[in-house]
Amino acid sequence: MPIAVEFQNVSRHFGSVRAVDDVSVAIEEGAFFAMLGPSGSGKTTCLRLTSGFERPSAGHVRIFGEDCEGVPPNRRPVNTVFQDYALFPHLSVRDNVAYGLMVRGLDKTERYARADEMLELVKLPGYGSRKPAALSGGQRQRVALARALVTKPRVLLLDEPLGALDLKLREAMQDELKLLQGSLGITFIFVTHDQGEALSMADRVAVFNQGRIVQVGTPQDIYERPRTRFVADFVGSANVLSPAQSRAAGGPEKWVSLRPEAIMLTPAPQARVSGTVTGIRYLGAMNRVSVALGEAMLVATVPSGAALPPVGAETGLTWDTRSVHEMDGE
Repeated sequence: MPIAVEFQNVSRHFGSVRAVDDVSVAIEEGAFFAMLGPSGSGKTTCLRLTSGFERPSAGHVRIFGEDCEGVPPNRRPVNTVFQDYALFPHLSVRDNVAYGLMVRGLDKTERYARADEMLELVKLPGYGSRKPAALSGGQRQRVALARALVTKPRVLLLDEPLGALDLKLREAMQDELKLLQGSLGITFIFVTHDQGEALSMADRVAVFNQGRIVQVGTPQDIYERPRTRFVADFVGSANVLSPAQSRAAGGPEKWVSLRPEAIMLTPAPQARVSGTVTGIRYLGAMNRVSVALGEAMLVATVPSGAALPPVGAETGLTWDTRSVHEMDGE
């Protein structure tokens, strides 16, 4: 597949702060690509470097093979959906969607026709005459999407656009965004700190930490085969064992990760290790059971309804050795 966006040894410094530090990544055309990481990890700065709102201190950003140095935002084949949507409150929904077309000089009839097409696409037919204040959060998000798409960008940048929505609506919009991207076939670059969003929506995920990309891969790669302790902790909260702890549990003398769902509670004589239950958290379909093993702590997820030992009791833990994933280090 052709490459839509490429970062080649890109850095962006703000004084002594290295917001982006020597990032290299290639994003294929038509991909749904997620940039995942905690606040301040550099992912939003990478989005701004792509859009042209920031310039790299070093390295090159290329869009469809063209070096973007010196190319202003309005001349790049990209558009952005912001977290706060940035809708004009005094304009109607139709005029908000058509704003970019007005700036480009299209006549009113054509831009309104294209705006109405976009509102139909995002399932808001008949909402064109309303003002943004009359819409729900989910509807405003759809208007922002329609406004970004009406200019027919080749790359759509989404800066945590679901962050202001409640959980149920956020999950519904995740499904709709994925379907929309698939039907349009354009490249989506989605910035989020929510690992559930990244894993459920993206074709590939880049995990950011302290201005660098620490791992790129499919959602399955990132979740099941983390390279470092940071990735294992941040994506899915895996159990991480030091080389000594792993060896004591019969594993390799290396840093390893072990997912909570891979651990089973068993009678102590039949277990790989045993420890003391220190906490049980009810999560609806599952319980999270924390077990202290000396200085180490393991967390297992157990289906609701299963028998659980009480807090303070001794319990055994076991797992299939194939569930243990060796990592490069911390």
